Amino acid sequence: MFQEANTFSHSSGQESKQNSSLFMLCVQLFFAMLAFVAIVGGYFVLLTALSPIKSAPIAHAAVIERHVNVSLNIVINQAGMQQDWPAYSPTAMTVPANSLVTVTIHNYDLGDTPLPTNSPFSKVQGTVGGVATANGLAYNYLAPAKVAHTFTISQLNVNVPIPGDAPKGATYASVTFTFHTGKAGTYTFQCFDPCGTGSSGWMGPMMTKGYMVGTLTVQ
Repeated sequence: MFQEANTFSHSSGQESKQNSSLFMLCVQLFFAMLAFVAIVGGYFVLLTALSPIKSAPIAHAAVIERHVNVSLNIVINQAGMQQDWPAYSPTAMTVPANSLVTVTIHNYDLGDTPLPTNSPFSKVQGTVGGVATANGLAYNYLAPAKVAHTFTISQLNVNVPIPGDAPKGATYASVTFTFHTGKAGTYTFQCFDPCGTGSSGWMGPMMTKGYMVGTLTVQ
């Protein structure tokens, strides 16, 4: 009886020691996992702290193109000027570079001076949309026989034929168009319809400064 009891006590002691060792191993493994998580987490926190801060992209302000309006008249039989000679008034204009320019022309020299057939100056060219407006109606071409003058800037490839017919009861024909200016410079605007003197119509005001030849300054 005594020997059997002693054997049982010895076996229980061994089992208790094994359980205790297993428990300690689990505890050590748990703390090892906690340490690993802490190390990995700390590494990413440190990496984030040391990474360069990327600033939010700065939105560039949209470039707003300047838009100006200018007025121009075509006059005739003005005091102090050669009679029967049409003239731009004024004959010098200044507009900003790299901008939109809307020109309104009042033509007081009514009546048509036909262009040659198939003349390129009967077409609207170089304007925004390739059009102009005459007395409220848009157009991109005038019949050569219905042209009184042109507004032409050869260096900028701008050409607008101007009709000689006004609305009923009006004393002038009104034409409006818009074009882009480029870099700064000095340009010539002139008429390429034979509205001058001489057998060809290209003399007199067509070649005289202060009449159907003017200066456009872009700056």
